[in-house]
Amino acid sequence: MRKAQSRMSGQLDVFAHGQMMLAEGRSMDVVTQFKRITRADGISGDLPRSAAAAVVVEVADKVLEERHPQPELFAVVTGALGRLAAADTEPRMELADFLMRVLAELGYAPQLEECARCGGPLGETGLGFSPIAGGVTCAACNASWSVAPRITARSVKILRVLASGDRDIFFRLRVDEDDLAAIEKALESQLEHHLDRQLKSIEFARQTRRSRRRASPQAAE
Repeated sequence: MRKAQSRMSGQLDVFAHGQMMLAEGRSMDVVTQFKRITRADGISGDLPRSAAAAVVVEVADKVLEERHPQPELFAVVTGALGRLAAADTEPRMELADFLMRVLAELGYAPQLEECARCGGPLGETGLGFSPIAGGVTCAACNASWSVAPRITARSVKILRVLASGDRDIFFRLRVDEDDLAAIEKALESQLEHHLDRQLKSIEFARQTRRSRRRASPQAAE
C-alpha cells in the first residue's frame, strides 16, 4: 500500500464526515478535493469511543453499497460518528442506539413484543434472546429448545425504548452494567446473524469492555 502523498491526506480521517470530489481513474477513483464537515478529534485517543466508532464504520462498509445511495442509513452512520465525537456522550449507549437504528433500517429489528418463536406472550421470567428466531423468546420455548441466551424482562423493556427511536427517554434511563451488557449482546448477535459474518470491530469492542472491567477498582474488590 503506497503512502498517501496528497496534502489532503491529513484531513481524511476514517471517523470524520466530509464531502469529496473524485476523478475517475483506471483502477480506482482519485480524491481531488475534500471538504471536512465534522471532525473526529473527540474519538481519536479515547479507546471506548474509538472502539464504538470502529463498529460504526465497519457496519457502514458492510451494508452501504458503492454507487447505490442509501441516505437514511448514511444519516444514521454520520449521526452516530458525530455524537461519538462529543465529550458529553456515553459511547456504549450511543453504539447501542446506532445498532438498533441500523437493524431497523435493514429490516432486521428484533421482535420484542411477543415470542419470536411461537408468537405467544412473553411474560416476565425465563426469557431468552435468539437471533436465529429473530428476537425475544418466551420461557416455554426456552425450556423446549434450550438455545437462547437468557435476558431479563428489564433488559427487554430497555430494548423496546431503543426500538421506539426516542433517544431522550433512552438516555434518561438508568442502565446498569448487566442491562447494558445484555442489550449489547442481543443487538450485536442480531446484526452478525443477519450479515452472516462476525465483525472484527465488534469483537474488539467486546475485548475493550472486558479489559476495562478487569482494570476498574470495582472489579478488583
